[in-house]
Amino acid sequence: MLAAAEHHQSDLLSKLHVVEQTLSATKQDLLGYTTFTQYLEVTKKAISGRAKFLAATIDRSYVHVEHINRSALGIKSDATIILNYAVECSVGYDLSPESFAVAADATGITVTLKKPELVSSPAIGAISHEIPGKGLLIDEKEQVIALQQKLTIAAEKQGEAIRKEEAVIALCERKLGEFLRDFLAKQLNVGAVAMIKFA
Repeated sequence: MLAAAEHHQSDLLSKLHVVEQTLSATKQDLLGYTTFTQYLEVTKKAISGRAKFLAATIDRSYVHVEHINRSALGIKSDATIILNYAVECSVGYDLSPESFAVAADATGITVTLKKPELVSSPAIGAISHEIPGKGLLIDEKEQVIALQQKLTIAAEKQGEAIRKEEAVIALCERKLGEFLRDFLAKQLNVGAVAMIKFA
């Protein structure tokens, strides 16, 4: 009878030990789902340090048509020039530490920041031109160079329009969100990263 009681007690202790191990493992798992909140301040510094690498690059092609009608030295120029060119914009967020905030609550991580802005002046590339029809242009090279110089102002306006597009804002959020999720997931004891929202 005594042996049976000892066997029963040993069996209960063994079960208790299994329950304690399961509880400890569950606690560790649950902790992994909230540990990311300890790294939010470090995350903010990491984001600030990577600001220029988190910009989205947008390439767009444009056509500029200009009709030239002028006289020089008694010879009349009357032609249309079509310029084909590309504009490359880098759009991103101002990620200086005072310009954004990262916070966590029961619903996830909220990143509060301003609208995206142009990270640098839009770059103009891939310029080609054509003069259709039978237009007469005495100083073609000069005229094309003068038009190309006007493109800088046009590219600035196009860049401003691009940075306000919903699709571009979503792309910037996605790039920042991917970096944030990846950075937090690599931190010690982080088992999962909550949903990231932008405000």
